[in-house]
Amino acid sequence: MNTKLFLAEDDVEDVELFNDIVSDISLDIQIFVAKNGIELMNLIESEKQLPDFIFLDLNMPLKNGIECLQEIKKSLKWGHIKTVILSTSCLPEQKKELYRMGADLCLQKPNSFSTFKDTLSKCLQMDWETLK
Repeated sequence: MNTKLFLAEDDVEDVELFNDIVSDISLDIQIFVAKNGIELMNLIESEKQLPDFIFLDLNMPLKNGIECLQEIKKSLKWGHIKTVILSTSCLPEQKKELYRMGADLCLQKPNSFSTFKDTLSKCLQMDWETLK
């Protein structure tokens, strides 16, 4: 698979859970973690090889997920990167707005390891072209 992911998440437990799940799915996935939106944007700018996916927590300090999404999607260099929103609550109106802003997928953070693993696995193996 050899997939590269950027995760923007300020909650240490959520980062550990995400890492555990992704390593359980495949050993060929590299994860780079940013603790806030500013770190994420610096990471994107400094990396020579862009990620296949960016997973964005909506509620982060300094620069939130919505601000990052807007910056990523307006960029000619980064706008094509699959951007997945992770949130503890995704209300229908909020989802609609996030999709309008360019999010490729909005996922609610599940409470269980197995549910989250199943969701992430489907996300990573999805035929993204069929969503267009």
